[in-house]
Amino acid sequence: MPDLRATLRLMAVPGMGPRRILNTVHHFKDIERIFNASIPELCQVPGIDQRLAKTILQTDTREFVDEQIALLEKSPFKVTTIFDNNYPEKLKNIYDPPILFYQLGDFTQKDNDAIAIVGTRSPSSYGKSVTEKLVQGLVEQQLTIVSGFARGIDSIAHKAALQAGGRTIAVLGNGVDRVYPPENRDLKNMIAENGVYCSEFPIGTKPDAVNFPRRNRIISGLSLGAVIIEAGEKSGAILTAYYAVDQNRDIFAVPGRIGDNKSVGTNRLIQKGAKLVLNVDDILSEIEQIRKFSPKPSQMKIDFELEGSEKTVFDKLSGEPVNIDALAESLHKSPFEILPVLLNLEIKGCVRQLAGKMFVRD
Repeated sequence: MPDLRATLRLMAVPGMGPRRILNTVHHFKDIERIFNASIPELCQVPGIDQRLAKTILQTDTREFVDEQIALLEKSPFKVTTIFDNNYPEKLKNIYDPPILFYQLGDFTQKDNDAIAIVGTRSPSSYGKSVTEKLVQGLVEQQLTIVSGFARGIDSIAHKAALQAGGRTIAVLGNGVDRVYPPENRDLKNMIAENGVYCSEFPIGTKPDAVNFPRRNRIISGLSLGAVIIEAGEKSGAILTAYYAVDQNRDIFAVPGRIGDNKSVGTNRLIQKGAKLVLNVDDILSEIEQIRKFSPKPSQMKIDFELEGSEKTVFDKLSGEPVNIDALAESLHKSPFEILPVLLNLEIKGCVRQLAGKMFVRD
């Protein structure tokens, strides 16, 4: 098993991406032999030509390696490499798996049963509500939630997983020593206690835009499938879906309103064959046969038959939150008349009350 210093040394060579590193280690068996090899010997490795072979032998990476080792020794972060036994099993099988993770928290065997949840950075109330509901249902079935720690759907998914008592994995587009977005500092600590906060980027790496597309292949690679919730046609979430296709993962998309820019991408994915998601069972039914662990038996659900005023009020509600005053006006009632009805519906699990006296179907 290559030691960390040798692995970092090889990673620091310009042009040595994950696939070339794996090919080289596989060829030489001992990573230290790589740096003592001749140019003709290096050129026997698939993907390495004379120019890259010279770069491997001539690049001085000691400063970078010494710096990373020193930073690790002073920090709470640990490293998992692809050569370690606890490296995520599913991720090893993608074309270009990260050679290592800097991380807080530990990967577990249960994380082999994971679902990616990604979407827009500026979700609607509908997107937020759908994310929370789907995540809760997935966590109840002992699935780990993977996302990218970004604003919007990603952060909502992480928080919903933790609130439901589940595990979640945050894959970053920057170094683990940086919190981006900064308002997620508390979320970072909660994830570290109940999942993994991780990055393939060296300590100190800034959250530059070029890093995030590369990060997305890991989100999908860690997962049995990717669920896309509210995404524009060219958003990063759609790129995650494309990576998932390449990695032979299931693709799920939550439909949105026609004409809504946040839903163009998701609706287009459905057109192209993504599984349309109306509820959590649409996801569970697709992954049942590929899960590593048996799902938790579902609790029997009690269906309530609504009649009279309860049915009238419920029929006026949808996935979009509505204020009680507007709801009362649409029913030609006063807020005081419909509030007890709404509370009964909430007790039955049919509706949910949000901040500001807003109500939505649950």
